[in-house]
Amino acid sequence: MVKDLLKQVVYPIFKSRPDFLIVGAQKAGTTALYRYLEQHHQLLQNKSWKEVHYFDDVKNYQKGIVWYLGHFPYKIEKKNRLVFEATPEYLYYDHIPKLIKQDLGEMKIMIILRNPAERAYSAWKMYNSFQNNPHEHLREIYDDRTFAESIYQEMNNELDIDNEPYHYIGRGKYVYQIENYLEYFAKDSILVLDFNNFKKNLKSMLDQVCNFLEIERFTRGEIDVFETQKHNVGKKQEKSNSDQATLELLKNHFIPYNKKLYELLNYRFGWS
Repeated sequence: MVKDLLKQVVYPIFKSRPDFLIVGAQKAGTTALYRYLEQHHQLLQNKSWKEVHYFDDVKNYQKGIVWYLGHFPYKIEKKNRLVFEATPEYLYYDHIPKLIKQDLGEMKIMIILRNPAERAYSAWKMYNSFQNNPHEHLREIYDDRTFAESIYQEMNNELDIDNEPYHYIGRGKYVYQIENYLEYFAKDSILVLDFNNFKKNLKSMLDQVCNFLEIERFTRGEIDVFETQKHNVGKKQEKSNSDQATLELLKNHFIPYNKKLYELLNYRFGWS
C-alpha cells in the first residue's frame, strides 16, 4: 500500500508521458512501425509490450493515469528523446480520442491504414488461430466461424456488436474513425500512413514519419537493414474459394466508405 501511495506522488512528477501515439489500425503494420521506430536514437518506446491498452480497456483505465505512467521511462532516462506507445485498439472506439486529449493533452497521432477487406481477412485469420494458444485471454476470443460466416453475420446484424471483439467490417470504416480524431486533434497533428508503402517504398514512408515527428531521418544503411528484417507486415496468405468470394463481397461493401475517406484525406489509397 505504501508503494502504491509513493507511485501516486512520484509518477506524475518524474515519469515521462508519451509524446505521440500509434493508434491503429489493427492488422495494418503497427507492430512493424513500432519495431522500426524503437531503433531510432531520438525515440524511446514504452517499457512493456508495445500495446498498453489503457484507453480502450475499462479495467485498465479505472486504474488511473498513474498506472499508465508506470509503463513509461523516467524523465531522467528520456533526456531529449520522444516517448511513444502503440495500441491499435485506440483507433476504433469512439470515446478514445476524447480520453486521450483529456488525459494527455495536445500530442501527435499516427495511423496506418490497410485495404479494409484485406485487413478484415488478416484479423479473422488471427482470431481463428487462437484455439490452442497458450494464453488464456487469447483462447477466450478464438473465432471458430468461417470467414464467410463471420462477415455474413456482421453484415446482417446477427451479433451483439458491443460484446464481441472482432468488428471485421466496422474496423474498416476508417473515415468515421479519423473524423472522430479530428474532433479533438488538429489535422496537422495527425499523420495517416499507407500500409502498402511498407513493401513499395519503406524509405519514403519512414521519411514521412521522421518529418512529422521533427527528428532526423533514418540513414540509407538503416533502411537497408530494416528491409531485411522480418516483421509482421501482411504475409501472403492462401485463400480458399469461399474466402476469396467473401473478400470480393467486402471490397464492394467498402467502396462508398473508401470514397469518403479519399475525400477527407485528399489521398487515394488505390484499394481495389
